[in-house]
Amino acid sequence: MTVINALANQYYLYIRRGQKPVPWNIYDTNPPINFGLTTYFGKIFQAIEKSFQLSGLVFYVTWDEIDELPSYGQNVVVFVLGDEWYRIPKYTHKVKAVFKCIGTHPILGCNPLVKPSLLNLLTLIQFLRILVVCLPGFVNYHWHKFKNLLLGKGAITPIYDIPLGYNNSKDMLIKDIEKRLYDAYFSGSVVHVQYPLWSLKYWLGTPKTLARKLMLSSVNKFKKKNPDFKVELSITGGFRNRTVEDERSYCEIMMDTKICLVPRGTSFETTRLFEAMKYGCIVVTEALPSRWYLDGAPVIKIKDWQDLEGILGQLLKNKQLMRELHEESLNWWKNQCSEAIVAEYIVEKLYANIPLWKKHIAGVSMSLTPP
Repeated sequence: MTVINALANQYYLYIRRGQKPVPWNIYDTNPPINFGLTTYFGKIFQAIEKSFQLSGLVFYVTWDEIDELPSYGQNVVVFVLGDEWYRIPKYTHKVKAVFKCIGTHPILGCNPLVKPSLLNLLTLIQFLRILVVCLPGFVNYHWHKFKNLLLGKGAITPIYDIPLGYNNSKDMLIKDIEKRLYDAYFSGSVVHVQYPLWSLKYWLGTPKTLARKLMLSSVNKFKKKNPDFKVELSITGGFRNRTVEDERSYCEIMMDTKICLVPRGTSFETTRLFEAMKYGCIVVTEALPSRWYLDGAPVIKIKDWQDLEGILGQLLKNKQLMRELHEESLNWWKNQCSEAIVAEYIVEKLYANIPLWKKHIAGVSMSLTPP
């Protein structure tokens, strides 16, 4: 297998079991496999390389493969970017560390008993389904944890939460909030999977589709009552359906947006949240999980999209509050979610788990077992 000698560590893109991992030059702007988040994580890995603190590690970057890897060992680090089932990988106890977007702890995000509705009922059903899917990995992880404790082997591999970052984001000069053209903006899909006629999802919908339909209904009511405000809606078939021109336009509109509407996707945490904060937009979103990079985030959380009319009205009339939230979004991205900060977090966690006798001033030397 080809090794990229210019790098202190080896990086591989690994889609699914049975396929060979693809060597990844993290400085390549056109990676051999594009997960959609490779630009963000490519920059994170570049920052790790520049830190000079870690070397000899094998990084596997996968979308949602949680069953097996091409190799294992205390020099193997895994990044799971797209698993929306919150699963704990089966191989966790065989590697040095696992970093996971979206995490391993799902949230319900509503109270169906206090506020019964079709949306909250479907959200509860989805939450219970996720718990069932999560259960085998949870049991496997804690069994190995217990076994290591009995055998005196110490703690097993931690699983660290990391932000999704952006799917596509151009680096542009930040535009002053008051000079932005769009008062509010949403771009995304409502229904990106066409379910068959006999599927319950065809008739009832999903939490994602229902939430977004409610949001669009409220936005359209606001537009009708407030024609002087410029509100832009761009309904797509899903982010994978966008062309390069679409992405360029999306980034430019985001930079020209004051308030970005961020409804849930399949999970509550979406790339749109991070893209909006990077551009300094004011974010209106739903419930968010507790994560080190989300706790205290300067976002406006909405429990019911039918309340959106009032929220937009109050925000757009308060220029001082909007400016403050704009600055806080920019600062939050820079200090909590930017590539450099996430790279520091990863290095800190990996370096903390290396025995003292292996640490030295220039970095870390570890035995390398090729995949």
